Amino acid sequence: MKQYNFQFAMNGIRFHATECALAEVAKMAFLRGSGARGLRSITENILMETMFVVPSLEKVHTVYLDAMAVRGERKPILLKHPDMTAEKFEELLKEGQTWEEMEGADVVQFEDSEEYFGEAA
Repeated sequence: MKQYNFQFAMNGIRFHATECALAEVAKMAFLRGSGARGLRSITENILMETMFVVPSLEKVHTVYLDAMAVRGERKPILLKHPDMTAEKFEELLKEGQTWEEMEGADVVQFEDSEEYFGEAA
């Protein structure tokens, strides 16, 4: 995960992976029978779109990766509001809020490929 911390940090963005996310990645690698390279491949596939899209988005300060994102149930969460830290986000989740209800939290969206690739997309 250090690699992803560094890659996001190059764009001024913090990367936060929960313990559950790490356990889920390890579980996937184990089920595939792969080692450390498998861990990297799985994580890279999960974060590929995020790594591409996030640098062009304003106000994003943290990428939050949890088990739901690892399992493909939704994309990683982007924290945008200056007061919304990963710790505060987790606290609000524990209180029963969903990310949809929180100001300053959104999912990675790759909405308009033409914006990035032109008409050839």
